[in-house]
Amino acid sequence: MEMAATPRAEGPPEDTIRTIGCAHYKRKSKFVTPCCNKVYTCRFCHDDVEDHTVNRKEVTELICTLCETRQPVQAECQKCGIRFGKYTCLECNLFDDVDKNQYHCSGCGICRIGGSDRFFHCERCNMCLPIQLQNGHKCVENVSRANCPVCIEDIHTSRIPCHIPVCGHLLHRTCFEQLLKAGHYACPICQTSLMDMTDLWTYLDNEVAHTPMPREYDHYIAEILCKDCHKECTIKFHVVGLKCAHCGSYNTCRVKGRANPVPPGNIERPRPSGNSEGNSNGESDSSSQLPSSNNT
Repeated sequence: MEMAATPRAEGPPEDTIRTIGCAHYKRKSKFVTPCCNKVYTCRFCHDDVEDHTVNRKEVTELICTLCETRQPVQAECQKCGIRFGKYTCLECNLFDDVDKNQYHCSGCGICRIGGSDRFFHCERCNMCLPIQLQNGHKCVENVSRANCPVCIEDIHTSRIPCHIPVCGHLLHRTCFEQLLKAGHYACPICQTSLMDMTDLWTYLDNEVAHTPMPREYDHYIAEILCKDCHKECTIKFHVVGLKCAHCGSYNTCRVKGRANPVPPGNIERPRPSGNSEGNSNGESDSSSQLPSSNNT
């Protein structure tokens, strides 16, 4: 979706103005920070060198980088007329000359990138989610108002896209990829499988079938809780894994003490892994990318 063109601000043509800004933003203004009365291009530049952080919404003054005029926060310079950023949000005090499909979400209270046509604000989750999930996501109240369970960094204002697993708990996309690389496939918060595990469950089925238990343990049972469908069951004990009789998941844990021998007729038979209900939802590329914040 193309962004509508806005009238050019009064002042010299854009192509005659050199690129101005910092490593984080290209803009034609600098902030006067209210906390230490110093001048920085953006809050990230300030936070990188100071021993405290700046609250962007408390900034009341800025300096035009073209004419050096100090003035109240506004969209255009009161002296030379230049627009401080092609994208301007006076609620967040954000100015940016680079088109990132920025938009301000009043529900989140910050600016985000990615395009307002691609996301919607869920009132219960209290954050922006991909439009594909508008009628089909699991709501977790104020889900983004917590830290990433992996890196313990803030989720709501993070500039890193987030992944949305089936359980609805959020974690940074990069942290999600690191978990998979390290061989961890369960949500750090609720332990539900993070992705479709059908292939692994099928592999474990094959391992169980080709790894007979010693005769003296052949009729031992175990009482387990499935972390995917959240049901308890009594199943035949096997050293390779304990398979849920309801959904076929191996993402289970013992709920009572030692395994005990019982007659074979008292054992629940697990359903085939290919029909798993609790872990075959898969992951959608569209649902794994939340709009990152673009606040300054």
